[in-house]
This record gives sequence, C-alpha cells and structure tokens, in this order.
Amino acid sequence: MIVLYEIWPPPDTRKQGEPLRAFMDIEPTRKRSGHEDIFIGYHADDDVQVTYAGKFFRINHNYHVATHKRDDVLVYWSSSRCFEHRNKIARELFRHLPAHSFGRCENNVGGGEQARERYPGGGRGEGQPPSEWWDHLHCAMSHYKFVLAIENTIAESYATEKLYYALESGSVPIYFGAPNARDLAPPGSYIDGAAFASVEELARYVREVAGDPAAYAEFHAWRRCGVMGAYGATRRRRRRPTPPPPLCRDDGTRPTLTARLEERSVVCVMANAFE
Repeated sequence: MIVLYEIWPPPDTRKQGEPLRAFMDIEPTRKRSGHEDIFIGYHADDDVQVTYAGKFFRINHNYHVATHKRDDVLVYWSSSRCFEHRNKIARELFRHLPAHSFGRCENNVGGGEQARERYPGGGRGEGQPPSEWWDHLHCAMSHYKFVLAIENTIAESYATEKLYYALESGSVPIYFGAPNARDLAPPGSYIDGAAFASVEELARYVREVAGDPAAYAEFHAWRRCGVMGAYGATRRRRRRPTPPPPLCRDDGTRPTLTARLEERSVVCVMANAFE
C-alpha cells in the first residue's frame, strides 16, 4: 500500500507501520520534501516521471477530432494566463501567419465562447451536464494544421498538456518549452520554435510546410512508426518487432530532399488524411 501526497508534502513525523509515502510535485519549482519514500515529478531524475497531461486534465475531456484541416487559417492558440513572454511570441507570429486565438490572451475571434460556437461538435456526450467552453478546445484545435504551444516556464523536462493536446488533436505543435523536448515527444512530431533565429523565419518555415502536403505528412509519420528515437529511449522501449516504415528515423531526423522525393508516393498517402 502507498499513500499519495499531492500539493502538500508528507508530515515530518510518521507512525510505526505506516505504509510507503509518495509525494507528487510537478510544478516547475519541484522539490523533494525529504519525508517521502517515492518522489513523483516531471524530471527524468525523479523516482517516477509524469507530466501535466494526466487524469486531472481528462476528467471531462472530449476527443472529437476533425477529419479535415483548415487552409485559410493555419495556427490555433488558446491561453488564459497572459504571461508577457507568451503574448509577445503570439503577437509576432500572428503578424506573419493567419491564426485564431480563442483564450483571454490576444483573443482575435470575438471572445472565449467562440470555440463552442464555431466547433459545437466537441461538446460532452448525451446525458452529461451542459458543456463548457474548454470542453471544445480539443475539437477546435483539431481543425488547424498547427497549434502554438508555449510553456509558462522553460525548464528541462518540463512539458505540459500544451504539447500533448496538440499531438492528440492531430495537429503539429509549434513548441516553445523544454529544451529536451525530443526526449518527451515522438521524433519529428513538432516544430521547435526556439530553433529559429526569428519569429519571422519560423513563420516562413511554417508556411512552407503548410503548403507542401509531403512535408506536412512527415510530421505525422510517427503516428504509424510507434515509439522511437530519444523518446523511445526515455520510455525504455529500445526494441521494435519490425523495421520502421521508410519515413521513420530512429534518431529523430527526417530524410533528405532526394529521399523525400523517392518516398513521396508513401508520404502522399498519409497526406490525404490531413488535408
């Protein structure tokens, strides 16, 4: 038996015969209390590694996913905690790319309720309480080719639902967050926003990918490749029963342009599913 302590650490005294204690702290400032037997945090060095994308965020989560992506508006963003470092990135990116922002921060769609108004298919099931606006966010983001995902805090191994919701929705995250995100997400599944010299350069690259079905499909190759690369090593799955498909690279890299052209017939089959 294990007693889980969350938010508040275990007391500094314990009774004889008391079961094992587990303390979970997944905030950026995570810290062992010194009174637990098992420490649960977001870092790989912790006894148990977890992320924010856990049960708490899935209680009323709706997994309705659109079958087609929009071509007129490329980027989705939703943020209700208006940190200036995030707002600044969003404002600059939106100057170069067509985007919809559904949260309180930099909202450009006419209010927070617009996710529910524009994409009603993401509501709760029959017999459930009336849906809230946040129940529709997963459905809403699934209509966009790209989702802007900016962490509140930039720290090693600190990745939250912002990254994983975008992947779950069938979109490509434009990610600003953990510098070792390649250990935390499937290889080739996201665009590392910090890898570009400027937001303008990033926007230019996003436009190029959006306009090339083969290039866009490459970001979804992991969906049939399984757990690979550094992400696979992190998950302790180092062996595969069968060789990976042509577009899957175990080191997380993508094929050269020549290889892409040779494999284009394979890629385009995948691209059709995301047009």
